[in-house]
Amino acid sequence: MILIGIGANLPSPRFGQPRGTCDAAVEALAALDGVRVATRSRWFESAPVPISDQPWYVNGVCAVETRLSPDRLLAVLHGIEEDFGRVR
Repeated sequence: MILIGIGANLPSPRFGQPRGTCDAAVEALAALDGVRVATRSRWFESAPVPISDQPWYVNGVCAVETRLSPDRLLAVLHGIEEDFGRVR
């Protein structure tokens, strides 16, 4: 079992509010060949740390089972982030 943290705090043109982005991220994980989302937490809202004028975060965790290697899973997760428009 692998735990994957999911979070967002900015609205997205594709997914709307951060909760929509998080829901879409779970769907993207579930659609991956070789990955099964076993369960996920509810979404939690939290203030940015340190306190700032940034919007609050929506965060949660997915438990997945996969036959992908750790390096391959990380590459796939980075690909999802890139597809969603994350800027590092």
